[in-house]
Amino acid sequence: MLSPRDRVRAVFAGERPDRPVVDLGGRVASLSTPAYLALKAHLGYGDALDGETVTLLNTIGAFDERVLQRFDVPFRRVYLRPAASFTLAVAADGSFRDEWGVGYRPTGPYNERIGHPLAEATLDDLEAFPWPDPHDPGRVAGLAEEARRLYETSDYALAAGHIGSGVFQDCWNLRGMARFMLDMAADRDFAEALLDRVLAVHVGMWEHFLDAVGDYVEMVETADDLGGQDGLLISPQMYRDLVKPRHAALNEALRARTNARIFYHSCGAIMGLIDDLIEIGVQVLNPIQPLPGHMDPEALRRRYGDRLVFHGGLDVQTVLPDGAPDDVRRHVRRYLDALGPERYIMAPANSVQPGTPPENIIAAFDEAAATS
Repeated sequence: MLSPRDRVRAVFAGERPDRPVVDLGGRVASLSTPAYLALKAHLGYGDALDGETVTLLNTIGAFDERVLQRFDVPFRRVYLRPAASFTLAVAADGSFRDEWGVGYRPTGPYNERIGHPLAEATLDDLEAFPWPDPHDPGRVAGLAEEARRLYETSDYALAAGHIGSGVFQDCWNLRGMARFMLDMAADRDFAEALLDRVLAVHVGMWEHFLDAVGDYVEMVETADDLGGQDGLLISPQMYRDLVKPRHAALNEALRARTNARIFYHSCGAIMGLIDDLIEIGVQVLNPIQPLPGHMDPEALRRRYGDRLVFHGGLDVQTVLPDGAPDDVRRHVRRYLDALGPERYIMAPANSVQPGTPPENIIAAFDEAAATS
């Protein structure tokens, strides 16, 4: 029987493991906090957080070890620490600003971004903006020791978790999505200057992160949403002109510091850009969002099955929240049959939503475990 780490390495090598690989965790294959607490209680592990971490969006970052073991998750994640120079201050109404100055407000079960500090900025304002310091030593305090201990004392596959939003998305967060889209179309100088500023922060953070953990991790998680429910957010040409060169520069910086697989998350219908992503070094594609006619697993395998590992696919929009356990099991079997366990890691296609029946989550992971 393979160890969890060797099982992951088999899939990354395009080899069939002794059983399918699954994942649960990170910032894009997780659960909303209400869904997690309902699952944890259903499993008999209590109905409150007890050592878990919660992201700024109110999803689970670090899980109860019992949950990961129950679902035979072979990954364990290490994360960049908060900057020592930044303290998160939460107001009485639950609102706060992150270290980029982006504002958040509780909205239902999530914290939604509502404040964009560069909404009215000019090129000159970019010079004076208080950018996060990627070199803050607090970000990596104790990280190398943590990663080495996990690597040497367990047989799990370690992943370097996302440092936050992607380069493209951080530009919208800072500027406002509509305004940044206008910048890319009508003010290229500003758009490129902002992209380069954000890229420099990301590269600096990743360089320090991977200097600490790069020798121990099997996967490095990056992200940037490029798609919506039925197509791309920007044209392929705009991506190639403005965003792709920055993604390529980021991946080059990652590759200089680790041999781990480069994981890339983008929601939505992004079939038209997958060749571009492969060209710049993406090796694991997430979440292959179930969008009929746009991201079908059969088409993904046919076009890219010898060039990518696929991660995700478990439908958090309709099947998990609204289906019966048998519907969930059929869904999991379809993806495993279409993509093959030698090229597919079954995981939620995004954060599992509040109100999702715990029985459906259990059915998904148990079906993967039962599939040979």
